[in-house]
Amino acid sequence: MGSLRHRLLLTAIALPLLAGCGGGRLTVHLPHSSTTVARGTTLAQLDVHAPAGNLLAVDGAVLHEGAYPGYVLLNGKIAAGSTKLHGGDTVGVVRGKDHTERTVRIVTRVPGGEYADPQFFLIHTPGRQVEIRGAVSRKLVSVTFQPAGKATRERAVALTFDDGPSPQYTPRILDTLKRLHVKATFFVIGYLADEYRSIVRREKRLGMTVGNHSYNHPLVPAFDQLPAKLLDDQIALGAASLGHAGVMPTLFRPPEGSFSSSVVKAAQARGERVVLWSVDPRDWAGIGTAEIVRNVLSAVRPGSIVILHDGGGDRSATLNALPAIIKGIRRRGLRLEAVGS
Repeated sequence: MGSLRHRLLLTAIALPLLAGCGGGRLTVHLPHSSTTVARGTTLAQLDVHAPAGNLLAVDGAVLHEGAYPGYVLLNGKIAAGSTKLHGGDTVGVVRGKDHTERTVRIVTRVPGGEYADPQFFLIHTPGRQVEIRGAVSRKLVSVTFQPAGKATRERAVALTFDDGPSPQYTPRILDTLKRLHVKATFFVIGYLADEYRSIVRREKRLGMTVGNHSYNHPLVPAFDQLPAKLLDDQIALGAASLGHAGVMPTLFRPPEGSFSSSVVKAAQARGERVVLWSVDPRDWAGIGTAEIVRNVLSAVRPGSIVILHDGGGDRSATLNALPAIIKGIRRRGLRLEAVGS
């Protein structure tokens, strides 16, 4: 009987020592498995690491990897690395959180005036420009203009041309503008800029303003109804095509003038102002030279922005109408100038 009591006592003493795998080892549960460790092992010696979080730019790009450390849990609680492990302990990890860089606000006074966005006329309003940028990356988040004074309409008219470049008509339109000493604005389609890069370079060389008119001028659905990603891609790819020709666009004209607050914000995010128009002579409708001239001159006023076309079809009537349009505007005592960037 005494021998049985002795054996039971030894068993009672041995059972705790045999927890886990028995002997001098313990079973510990890790995030995706279990392992055995020597008795007396500490949490730090287990060599379990939590993934760190990143510092992100305002557009989501990674600025600094592993900037924000995670932490290891022991049985659901934070514990010191020197804590000794026990059989059946559960070790978990919490990933460090990603943090987006803070933003900075940059205010610039514009005493000479600023254009509206979207812009329909050559009208300046004094005020201040407010930029929001990433504090580390300096990437642009938004640009807004806060008016602080009376708007002034310029005694000028801007001729703008859409849908080029056209190898047939754009060079001849440039010849006419050069001969008559006129600076105009060309809103260029990206894939055509890729194909006729030398024409875009000539526009720039002659002092014309070159703006972005999307990559491939989508019509269905209307531009302002495109999904946000596709809309942004159209603006970005159009700008990239112009960049290959040496132009960094600051103006954007959406196809068919289809705009909304989302279009304006998407263009602003890339440093481009939306420019529309106040005079449309409908040269795209296949009307004759005389009608184009009449439609322009009957509508222009100080500050007018006129939309014409150098691409997208037969533009011979537009080309032939240019001299009479330019002379008629000047007879009214109005300057002809490109849209300011």
